[in-house]
Amino acid sequence: MLLKGIKVLDCGSYVAGPAAATVMADFGADVIKIEPPGGDPYRGLLARRPDGVIDFFWDMDARNKRSLCLDIKKPKGREILDALIGETDVFLTNFRPQLLDRLQLGFEHVKAMNEKVIYAQVNSFGLSGADRNRTGFDITAWWARSGLADFVRRPSSLVAHSAPGMGDHATSMSLFGGIMAALYRREKDGLGSHVHTSLLANGVWAHSMMVQGGLAGFDRSQQRSDEDMYRNPMGGIYRTRDERLVLLNILNPDKEWNNFATAIGRENWLTDPRFDDSAERRKNAVALSDELIDTFASNDGDHWQRQLDRFEITYNLVARMEDLLVDPQVFDNDILTPVSDETLPYTHTVNSPVWLSDVKKVPHRQAPDIGQHSREILASIGIDDAEIDVLLAEDVVRST
Repeated sequence: MLLKGIKVLDCGSYVAGPAAATVMADFGADVIKIEPPGGDPYRGLLARRPDGVIDFFWDMDARNKRSLCLDIKKPKGREILDALIGETDVFLTNFRPQLLDRLQLGFEHVKAMNEKVIYAQVNSFGLSGADRNRTGFDITAWWARSGLADFVRRPSSLVAHSAPGMGDHATSMSLFGGIMAALYRREKDGLGSHVHTSLLANGVWAHSMMVQGGLAGFDRSQQRSDEDMYRNPMGGIYRTRDERLVLLNILNPDKEWNNFATAIGRENWLTDPRFDDSAERRKNAVALSDELIDTFASNDGDHWQRQLDRFEITYNLVARMEDLLVDPQVFDNDILTPVSDETLPYTHTVNSPVWLSDVKKVPHRQAPDIGQHSREILASIGIDDAEIDVLLAEDVVRST
């Protein structure tokens, strides 16, 4: 395994940050999830469901980890944490900076215990400025504050909520990349590193093309209207007869125009002077959009999929969940990867989105119960059974 022998302390909560540790666990790192009494609050996110469904959020993002339930506010609990920090390779956290300072778990404190540690940190709005300690989740920091939510909405509509964890998982991949770069640096010069990112930084990065446009004086966001779809009919979204959506993304219309017109059965457009070249199509964009609306509405999504595929047009049907879950492409590419645990109510889970040729990942191991591995982790740092029993009795440690 690529990261076999690398020890990671996942001292965070919810998703942004801890999901980076999940990717490391997929590649063989020994990830110890440090949980407070009662467990990571992420465990309870689906608790409101009345149907007894498995906590699939937790199971995906805590897979392949070991759980140590530890009260670090008690002196003995803190001693255990410090001992683990002393022999870890990566200390990962997404707590607010002021909380880390209060707990004496900021970078300088951790570095003093282990000068070669990779200290990996995520917060909502960055480590400087007035909002460095402001609470936030991906929907507020990554989605709303970055401007993404405003840009993707139709101007006359309210902004939509982002999907659960959408910004968290993207941000965690940035942190994973930073951790791997820091481990590489340590191999070269033996030095530890402070790796940090934020939800806001990753939201702006995701939105960076139009943000850069704003920096260049090309901000037209307040001038948009619902009529903007007519400005680029070759990049529009069209509804089919059976209520599917076809999203076009034809960036070289002069080259693709003949094939496109033929694919949708509008060969007559090839001799229509309104659509003779890009300049004429721009001039007559409203007419072209209206005709495309009527054309795609005349048949079902499957028909248009066959036709557009046949002529190699750049497009996609907008996938519904029911489509994604049977899409051969996500199975052929191990994007949805098998699980072997037959007690689970599903046969596949979402794989971490990076692969190395000839490097295997760890098979899915179900996310741990609270403190499931407390005893074995304590034993690994030299605490005997009698002392573990005392720690359990004193509620310094909990075990299941």
